[in-house]
Amino acid sequence: MIQIHALPAFNDNYIWLLQDLSSQQCVVVDPGDAAPVLEWLAQNPHCRLTDILITHHHNDHVGGVVELKQATKARVLGPATESIPARDVALADHDRLTVLGLEFVVHAVPGHTLGHIA
Repeated sequence: MIQIHALPAFNDNYIWLLQDLSSQQCVVVDPGDAAPVLEWLAQNPHCRLTDILITHHHNDHVGGVVELKQATKARVLGPATESIPARDVALADHDRLTVLGLEFVVHAVPGHTLGHIA
């Protein structure tokens, strides 16, 4: 079962953390700040961060990526056409990826940024 946590970040934002309760693995989406994620991981030491998913390059979405990757060795996935720090996997429209045992299809949704993906 997947549990979703909204980790408050900055004054008006959230970092989404998806936790697989059976495997004790988790992923985060758009960590603009590493601190809330690292705090959650410290409070949940049984859970391992496996992936960092990025939708676009703005700092409030990627500001914590490098620190989180250094601390956890998590894989970083993000849009191929944008400058994503420490990216391991470049994603494009219609790519498929598996995280937490679930398969997702990437969709290009340009607008907020030209390379934005969902």
